[in-house]
Amino acid sequence: MSSVLNIYQRINNVMKSVQYVQKDSSVSGMGGGYKAVSHDQVISVARQSLVDNGVIIFPNQIKGEFLQMRDVNATPTPIKMGLYSGTYEINFVNIDDGSDKITATIEAHANDNGDKAPGKALSYATKSAILKVLNLETGESDESREDQRDFNLISAEQVDQLFPLLCDSNGQYTEKGSKVCRAFKFNNLNEIKSKKFNEILRFAS
Repeated sequence: MSSVLNIYQRINNVMKSVQYVQKDSSVSGMGGGYKAVSHDQVISVARQSLVDNGVIIFPNQIKGEFLQMRDVNATPTPIKMGLYSGTYEINFVNIDDGSDKITATIEAHANDNGDKAPGKALSYATKSAILKVLNLETGESDESREDQRDFNLISAEQVDQLFPLLCDSNGQYTEKGSKVCRAFKFNNLNEIKSKKFNEILRFAS
């Protein structure tokens, strides 16, 4: 039997030594705030064990685009934040055999009022892949507790307002509509939270 461990055995050894990541970042927004785990926190927890077990991580971007460009001169409402969408392959590679790897495909979104949205999306994708591949606990669910308690959905009139912007004549999401669904994490228009309506309307228009 070969004494060289394959990538699955190496990842398993990493999982044995790294089990928990403390959420270290406070995120504020409409309706309240919540704790999140940052990219740097995940790296600081997992890096040494990945090095010790001979696993390197490198990302490969498959595609990326701005769903909404920042435009502070837009009327009637300036667009202060650009929204970027990227799809990445995050590779966990055996340093003794470059062909022996695990690849996680992650779609990530990020907004920024400058030029940092693409970098933020890459960091989010890498962080998410590490958390999922290593099955790391973070102590809370992915969604904020405030969002879980928010049952205020958009009205039927607001659904009617969004429908022609996101759907075709057969009621199917257009390409733009599908992108908005992924970016704002909803499947049906009637699942949209009221506090997100204006932002979604701006991106859809």
